[in-house]
Amino acid sequence: MAGLDYKRATAVVFDPVHVNLRTTRYALHELGFRDIESIGSLAELRRRLDEKPCHLLIVETAQNEAEVFRLVRAIRSGEVATNPFLAILLTCWARDGGVLKQAIGCGADDVIIRPFSTAFAEERIRTLVKARKPFIVTSDYIGPDRRRDSNRDSGSVKPIEAPNTLKAAVEGDEDEMNRAAAWIREAQQTVEHERLRRLCMRIVVGMEVAVREKQANREPQLDIGDLERSAKELRMRLSRAKAREAGRVAQALTEVVESLKTPDGFTSSNLGLAKELAMGAYAAYAGGDGDSGIPGAGDEIERTVEALRKRMKAQQQNGGGAEGDAELKRAAS
Repeated sequence: MAGLDYKRATAVVFDPVHVNLRTTRYALHELGFRDIESIGSLAELRRRLDEKPCHLLIVETAQNEAEVFRLVRAIRSGEVATNPFLAILLTCWARDGGVLKQAIGCGADDVIIRPFSTAFAEERIRTLVKARKPFIVTSDYIGPDRRRDSNRDSGSVKPIEAPNTLKAAVEGDEDEMNRAAAWIREAQQTVEHERLRRLCMRIVVGMEVAVREKQANREPQLDIGDLERSAKELRMRLSRAKAREAGRVAQALTEVVESLKTPDGFTSSNLGLAKELAMGAYAAYAGGDGDSGIPGAGDEIERTVEALRKRMKAQQQNGGGAEGDAELKRAAS
């Protein structure tokens, strides 16, 4: 482990089972960690993360799966903890594919199945230091880029180099540690900008698909609840960013999307208005004019809309219309 001094790093470990907590702590101590904080309740963990930064977070999912996944998403979105790019390892006993998929999908860096050896933990932590994946931001995910190499260059979602304070700490990179706060702040701004863009894109694509389906005399497969949540998150994030004009547009967008729940409100006019408001909200936030919409998104929107319509049409013909909502949930992600 030449060149890596884990004594310089702070690790926080959560596990509601004391014997497992002690085992994980022992493994970290064997690797060279000395500043290790052990926590047995999620409420205490949240308080600790909000109080001061750490370099590595290890969280056991057993008995608290849903709560842990929510916590990791909250960390990545900047709602909890001082560093949304914190290195996060989840541990679990379950080998169930559904649980593992959720664990990976919440934005954690890695998942370790128990029981594990100290050597295995060392390998995973070393990977976080030496070969951590870049992050991507979509409308419903912030975390490591797990796309296959062949899909990265062709995809519209560009990776972001996430600040790695664990690497800076254990390698003794004083320059990086000194600029850590500014480094994290710059990356947060990039993430927030892209998150807002993706939320607007999700709404624009959904509305455009619905308009074209109505024009083709087909019943649109639209999850209004999902789009309403996207509109509300957009409004909340714009409010947090103190983008008042954009926030007012987002408020109007939320009201229009809510009106789509009723048969009288589900009109081509309202669908088109919601699309324009989503584009207008982003333009107001980014400092563009009302006609500029989402810069550079025209071709992406067109490709996504047409691809979705083709898949939805094929599914309806095959009697699989229930899949339409799922396709729209992935739109512009």
